[in-house]
Amino acid sequence: MQRRFQRTLAFIERNKFNPKMLNHFDWGLLVLVLSISFFGVVCIFSATAVPVDGDPSQMSFLEIIRTQPTRYASLQLLWILLGTVAMAFIVFIKTDYFERYSNTIYWLNLALLLLVLFTERGRGAMAGWFRWGSDMNRTIQPSEFGKLAIIIALAKIFAGRKKPISNIKELGPVVAYVGVPLLLIVLQPDVGTALVYLVIFGVMLFASGTSYKLIFGILMVALLMMFPLWYYLNNRAGDDFRLQRILVFLDQTLDTNGSGMQMNNARIALGSGGMWGKGMFSEGNFASLNYIPDDYTDFIFAIVGESFGFVGAAILVLALLTLIIWLIVLSSRATTAFGTYVIIGVAAMFLFHIVENVGMVIGLLPVTGIPLSFVSYGGSNLLTNYMAMGLVFGISMRSRDDRQHNNQVRAARL
Repeated sequence: MQRRFQRTLAFIERNKFNPKMLNHFDWGLLVLVLSISFFGVVCIFSATAVPVDGDPSQMSFLEIIRTQPTRYASLQLLWILLGTVAMAFIVFIKTDYFERYSNTIYWLNLALLLLVLFTERGRGAMAGWFRWGSDMNRTIQPSEFGKLAIIIALAKIFAGRKKPISNIKELGPVVAYVGVPLLLIVLQPDVGTALVYLVIFGVMLFASGTSYKLIFGILMVALLMMFPLWYYLNNRAGDDFRLQRILVFLDQTLDTNGSGMQMNNARIALGSGGMWGKGMFSEGNFASLNYIPDDYTDFIFAIVGESFGFVGAAILVLALLTLIIWLIVLSSRATTAFGTYVIIGVAAMFLFHIVENVGMVIGLLPVTGIPLSFVSYGGSNLLTNYMAMGLVFGISMRSRDDRQHNNQVRAARL
């Protein structure tokens, strides 16, 4: 008993967090993330607004607020708080532990993805959430957290290699490693999230030095295999709404009052904001009239354009792209290969979410149900984003500390 206690004390001593390391924390990046997140809360509040009784111009802002539902905005604030706590917890954990236990994280993710297939299926016969609560309206989506699991697992694999992958024989085991969770997600079926996994895999492969021809080939094969399987699952479920999304994308004048209504109304709302926007409670807003299904989740960018205009949408896109560039810079400054690959994977995840979400709202990409990072409503996605930033902050902080220590050692030698 005493020996075990001594080992525990020794473990704590070896791995305790040094408060001085906070001097290397990237506070500017934290401010950027929180600013985007709180702007997202405002957008969610605007998306869930209802028509105001009376003349809004004759009412104070607080009087208008009292007439509005605040459930989703309040829940998003709660998720931001929980995400910040989770992020802080991860920052305090040594990055080495994530590398050491990457296989454990990977297999735990596989178990969750397998278990969720046996849960109650919703729209489109999709089983992607564990449901809980008295009315079963609370959900947890394991495929969201699985993005981090696959990033950590791939980072461990690529960081452990002495040279880049050069042939199919070397690539095969890595493809199988990614292919298993990818298959489980397609079986839900959730093609949108599966595409996120594919993009993360492709970008991290490219960053590892793998030939772009090899990368392009494997991604094309994966896509060719995914869509027939998705089509089969979709037809078996007897619900062809996913197929209709593709048809509407190819012909955006198709069924504008039915399957094409969401995309059509989203573009109208986005453009109706003009340069400066119509405001949050203007009469006739598409948001308050519920003309756009899922406007506070997947189609939140349409509400940004309607409420805050081109200027507001442009500022948001600029802030999100600044986040991506910031992450790329941090990846180049990481002092470990594992840290570099993790940050690259996180940047790839965010970039795909941003491009796909904005692209589907403006009609350049098909609708896939991909949320806009840090802006769309959703607990699982927001928690995943904040946990990912926890990894980034921890790697960046320790890398800066390592560089300072190395500089001090060099100075002492001189």
